Amino acid sequence: MPLTLVVPGLLDLPATALAAVDARAPSLSRLVASSARAASEPDGSIAAACRACGLEKQDDWPLAPPLARAMGIDPGSAYWLRADPATLAVGANDVRLSALVDDLAPAHAQALVATLNAHFATDGIAFIAAAPACWFVRAQQVQRIATRPPEAALGAPLFAFLPSGLDAARWRRWQNELQMLLFEHPVNLERQRAGAAPVNSVWLWGGGTEKPGRPATQSILAREPLVVDLARGSAVEVRPPPPGFDALASPDATVWLDRVEADDSDRQLEMMDRAWMAPVERASDAGRLSGLEVVLGGRAHALRFLPRRPSLAQRLLARFSPPRGSRMLAGAAPAAER
Repeated sequence: MPLTLVVPGLLDLPATALAAVDARAPSLSRLVASSARAASEPDGSIAAACRACGLEKQDDWPLAPPLARAMGIDPGSAYWLRADPATLAVGANDVRLSALVDDLAPAHAQALVATLNAHFATDGIAFIAAAPACWFVRAQQVQRIATRPPEAALGAPLFAFLPSGLDAARWRRWQNELQMLLFEHPVNLERQRAGAAPVNSVWLWGGGTEKPGRPATQSILAREPLVVDLARGSAVEVRPPPPGFDALASPDATVWLDRVEADDSDRQLEMMDRAWMAPVERASDAGRLSGLEVVLGGRAHALRFLPRRPSLAQRLLARFSPPRGSRMLAGAAPAAER
């Protein structure tokens, strides 16, 4: 099994920060540049997490069943979706996903879900608030829809991120109905009076049925809550990552590094390169890795690289040549920054 390093947030950096990768993270830059090509992943880092856990894509990446299991819910043979409480912002020309709501009181979450279940009682779906900010919807029949994770849609016009597929029209209709139910719900009226964001929608994503597969890794090392829960629900060993590559008990793992933030990217890239990319580069050069994959993630997409072990001549040349990984990342910055 190869070592997989996932760097979430890197592709969300502005173009100027991506151009600085060569200087701030030279080992990462050389690893990226040594890959024959970059494989684009439109579903972002979520796809890497699913593959590591042995989840195969259905119409959707089926995160909901293992996430439900991680919350103590047996998904059985039903079809599940995440249905996270959300706030939509209505503008002059479009509607956007403003935020997911993570400050609901348990009683308020149950009241909102009870209203939805009363309305959809005859439609074969049921809403479940496993936690105030973690909702699911269970359907009796398999649904043919594809969705996008909420992080991909945050702040963007919704039309391109709505469910698609053979059963999408039904879910779009249901979503309109539940938005009308939530709009003037007593819980939301109370929240608005208190200056809190309303729960005027839910974000549907990660649908599928439980079909355990063979994990692509022996263990997942991560602090990201979603990745930790996905691993737990998929019966994959999960623990926090060590401070660096040299402290790894085994190189056969998927390591989910801390998210790179735009306001601290220079420092984070330098620290990551020293702790992880430089020793990984040395291990790869020495032939001590059975395989290596580097996933650079963003909210809406990711790039997968398979660095190749360089020849002796290539290693010598690299010592006297500037890193060129930024060329592989050209055009990967968010559209607003290009």
